[in-house]
Amino acid sequence: MLTLALRLGMTLQDLRSRMSAEELFLWMAYNQESPLSDTRGDIQASIIAASVFQAQGAKVSAVDLMPKWKDEAAAVVDEAAEAEEGEQLFKAFLMVKSSE
Repeated sequence: MLTLALRLGMTLQDLRSRMSAEELFLWMAYNQESPLSDTRGDIQASIIAASVFQAQGAKVSAVDLMPKWKDEAAAVVDEAAEAEEGEQLFKAFLMVKSSE
């Protein structure tokens, strides 16, 4: 949610108060297909760097040149927390809709 708030020029509180759970889920799905974060730039830069090294005869791939921002174990924990937060938002959305 922080990345989305940053990209939209909003605070996290603004995002939570102005965006419905349905729209948030759509943004989360879109992020899976086309990352909102700087990850996309990192991927593009590693592809270009790998191409330059390969043109000089180096045996590297773009994956070898990707920056490691956090370890894999932390990424799994983050994904689990994000999924749990999404589930809570969805339940809250359903509760609001059922009371209307």
